[in-house]
Formats: sequence, C-alpha cells, structure tokens
Amino acid sequence: MSNNMKRIASLIAIVVGVGPTAMAQQVPLTSYYFYNKFLYNPALAGVENYGQAYLIIRNQWGGIPDAPKTQAFTMDGPMRKKNIGIGVGLFNDQAGSFNITSGQVAYRYSINFNADQSLAFGMGLGFLNNRIDFNKLKAQDMSDPVIMNAYQQKTGFDANIGVNYKWKELNVGFSVPQVIANDLSFQSLQQLDKNVSYGLIRHFIINTNYSWDIKKDGVWFLEPTVLVRATPGTPLQYDVNAVINWKKKLWLGAMYRSAYAATFSVGMRLADQFVLGYSYDLVVNTYKTYMNGAHEVLLGYQFGGKSSDDPEIKKKFKEIDDKVKKNTDDIDSLGKETKKNRDDIDKNTEDIEKNTEDIDGSNDEIEQMKGRMQKFEDFMKSIQEGGKLGKGTGTTKVGDVYSFANVYFETNKWDIQGVNLDELNTLVTVLKENPSLKIEVAGHADERGTDSYNKWLSTKRSNAVVDYLKKQGVPASQLAIMGYGEAPGPLDENRRVEFKILSK
Repeated sequence: MSNNMKRIASLIAIVVGVGPTAMAQQVPLTSYYFYNKFLYNPALAGVENYGQAYLIIRNQWGGIPDAPKTQAFTMDGPMRKKNIGIGVGLFNDQAGSFNITSGQVAYRYSINFNADQSLAFGMGLGFLNNRIDFNKLKAQDMSDPVIMNAYQQKTGFDANIGVNYKWKELNVGFSVPQVIANDLSFQSLQQLDKNVSYGLIRHFIINTNYSWDIKKDGVWFLEPTVLVRATPGTPLQYDVNAVINWKKKLWLGAMYRSAYAATFSVGMRLADQFVLGYSYDLVVNTYKTYMNGAHEVLLGYQFGGKSSDDPEIKKKFKEIDDKVKKNTDDIDSLGKETKKNRDDIDKNTEDIEKNTEDIDGSNDEIEQMKGRMQKFEDFMKSIQEGGKLGKGTGTTKVGDVYSFANVYFETNKWDIQGVNLDELNTLVTVLKENPSLKIEVAGHADERGTDSYNKWLSTKRSNAVVDYLKKQGVPASQLAIMGYGEAPGPLDENRRVEFKILSK
C-alpha cells in the first residue's frame, strides 16, 4: 500500500469511523440555539404565535485549512390550532473532503394543562447524505488510484424525537437526534481490506432556559440557558449561556462551552420582523493557538403574526385582561344591585296596593307612591337596555357600544341557532318600542385566521344576527351591518357580536 493510501485510510477511519463502533459528535454545532430553539428539539416547532425562518452560517477554526463550515436553514410556525406546530430544517457540514447534508420535517403537539403549564411532544423525520471526495486532496502523487476513485456518497434516513415542558417563563426540554442510528456503508476502496462505514450515533440533549423580567416592566430581561450533550463514547459536553435583553429587541450574550471556548454574541430585532445576530467563539483550550475561534451569523424573519415576546404586546394584553376583570366585577355588582331593586319594587308594589285599599282620599300620597314605582320601573328598563348588555351606568347615548353577554359563536361558525337567544329577544322588544332607535350590529372574530378571512367571518356573524332580528319584526331601517374582523382578548370571548347606538 502506498504512503498516500495509508494516509487516506487513516483519515477515513478518523472522520467517518471504521466499523459500527465509531463514535463522534455528528449533530451540527451552533451557538444561536438559545434564540432558534427549534434547532435541536422538534418539540419546539411552532411554539411561538408567529412563523419564523432563520439562516445560520458558521465558520470554525480560521487558522486551519479546510476547517469545518456549517450552514443551517430552519422554518417553523403554529397551525391554526395553536397546540400544533410544524417545522422544516436543512443542514450542511463541510470539512475538507467530507460533506454532510441533512434535512428534516418536524411535527409538534402540545397538551395545555392551564394558562401557565404545557407539555409538548415532537418528532422529526429526515435524511442524511454523506459524501467523501478525495479529489480535493493535494497529494504528492495525484495518479494514485485511491485518489482517482475516491468519490462516494451514501444517503440514509433517520428520525429525531423530543419533549418540552413549559411553566410560565421556564422551559425544560429533552431531545434525541438520530434516534434510529443507521449505518451508512461505503464500498471498500482499492487495497483497503474492509468496508468503511459511517454510523449515525444517538445524541442525548437536555436544555433548560428561563426568561426573567428583571423589574417586571417589560424592559430588561435576563435569559440564562444551560444545554448538556451526551454522546456514547465521547466526554459529556455542556454549555452555560446568559443573555441580557432590552425589550426583546437588542441583546448581548456570553457563553462558556466546556473544554472548548468562551462565546460572545450580539443581536437585534428590526421592524419587529427581521433578526440579525453575530457570535464569536474565543478558543480557551490547549489548541487555541491553531484554531483562531469561530464566527457565526444569524439572519431571521418572523411572519404571520405578532411576536408574543414583544413587551408592548404583553402590556396591552395585560391591560385588556385587567379591563375584562373589572367589567366582570361591575357586572356581578350590578346583578346584586338589580336583585335588591327588584325586591324593593315588589315591596313597594305591595305597599301601594295596601295603601290604595286602606287610604281613602289620600291622592297625594298615592301619586307619590306611583312616582316612586315609576322611577324603579325606569331604572329597571335602563338596566335591561344598558346594564345587562354591558353598561353599568343605567343610561344610553349615541356612540355607546354594548356587548351581548351570551351571543358567542363557535370557531369558524356563524349559525344563529347555536347561541343563546334571550338577549336578542330583549333587543327585539327594545327596538320595536323605540322605532326611532337605529343601531349598528358589529361582528367580531378571534385572532386565528388571516385578516381577510376574519373580516368575512365577522360580517357573516353580523348578518346572521340582523336576519334573526328582521324575522322577529324589526325593520331593516333600524339596523346597520358591520364586520370588524379580529378583536383583542381571549379567543372564546372574541367570537361575538356587539351593537352600537347610531341614533335615538
């Protein structure tokens, strides 16, 4: 065997491993997994309320010729049912004559225990194509038959599995890339006495991260992350990372990667959609003189929704929740007051009847009692027209908007038969008794679906209510139809119809 052939045989054994027992770190190494969490765990596909696409470009060890280079592209997002997500990933690793290209399609399903806790399961199915091209070698004897016939490629299929537990701002995940652990066997080269195989090895990855709002004002966040990799036959590896983040728009990070490097990162989010990041590995082990660190660039685009990480959006949702809670308390208080007033009316009615029978000629006192009763009846009418339908003032004016307490629709439905009709019947009575009253019937939809679809759906719901009112004898001249599309707030409260007084 020539010297070239011996060196090539040794190189093959080192890089791809001879036989099924060869072990190596095969999952692409990146630094920006703390931002693109789907990279290592399929259970995190589409966990955000929006879609996202990221491109990662990493060049390692600038001081070594033909050093490893990695490119990764991922895209993931939620389905219309928010507990389901999908994602795709493409990866390419190149080191000298060796090139590995892989891809996967991932699916996530989440079980939501409550508003704060969920458990997600994910699976990714994909392929791996491994290529060896010794034609790229610079050898002393370029006519060596091993070099001239040393291009081979093999493709195999594999799967990734993962699970992730979320409690408020804490995430704990576990994933197993290359769970099937196939072997890709290359044909024996000339004068090599055995086949060369590239064995896919199971990797075990545990990750945990937490987002801490330091002052609880949505401005400064501290986000620690710990990731542990375990690969049979190699030492345990771990990363400890900390990122300081300003309004989820600008961040600085530092990480220690065991027995390898200290990593520093910086990044920003532009126009709430575009992401740009850069990291640098400063090698700290005994080979730092030769490796010269690693550069990594992250380019990202977020689409199809608003980022749930945006502090301004979180603040608005909190304000809406506070208003909903206050309105609920007001409605409860109004209900208690209404019951008390009804009891008073019943008592006063009995008193009037008794006084009418007992008092002869006391017209002034009778008229006074009738006046008190009329005041209570007027108050009850204002409660029926205003308080029951969303107002606590007991008065109505042009421009007031009222929400039906029970007229909600199922997802993607506009059938009037599926809602409570008691309040619609009350509205029919009010409109018939006030022929000069004109209202706008406004339909709404939840945030799921496109803007055009939500606009169409909300208009269908408004039409359904108007059709019902017309069938009950309300003139069309008193009704105006409007569909507003998506409404803020909890999903099950957004699928509703409101009305606004246009004229009295």
